[in-house]
Amino acid sequence: MTVYSVYEPADAADLEARTGKVAFVKDGIAWLALFVPILWLIYHRMWLELLVFLVIFMSLPVTFGSGPAAREIAGWASLCLTVLFALEANDLRGWALRRRGFRFAGTAWGRDLVEAETRFFSRWLPEQEKPSAPIPAVAMPTQRGAGIVPTRPARGDEVIGSFPRS
Repeated sequence: MTVYSVYEPADAADLEARTGKVAFVKDGIAWLALFVPILWLIYHRMWLELLVFLVIFMSLPVTFGSGPAAREIAGWASLCLTVLFALEANDLRGWALRRRGFRFAGTAWGRDLVEAETRFFSRWLPEQEKPSAPIPAVAMPTQRGAGIVPTRPARGDEVIGSFPRS
């Protein structure tokens, strides 16, 4: 089973517009981000993350120097950073969605994305279609005798806390 974090736009008032913009973010490693991280960032329009990614990777040769051993260390460091990025890419995507005004709507799971979407929308849509009913006002009794009438306990019925007096 694959687990997805679901984000919905907070600004769309229309249910159909919100439903069309709901984003499912898979939990776990982003395999495409492991092999082509720059294209993955561009596809998901994560511009700030792309800028940070490029700055980090362009600074590696400067940090380690230009000798053959330094280039090998920079290569291993870039490989480790790419693997770390792929492990955290979907979390970064959720953070980017929240930064763009989306809010966490829940989780969904399924064998694939279609099954997870079906499960999520079958639970989420009925909650969204309920009209928000106004809170009912408390009816105050109009006559003095119409409300709750306090009674005095009979002898032996007195209670202290949860225990009757003996």
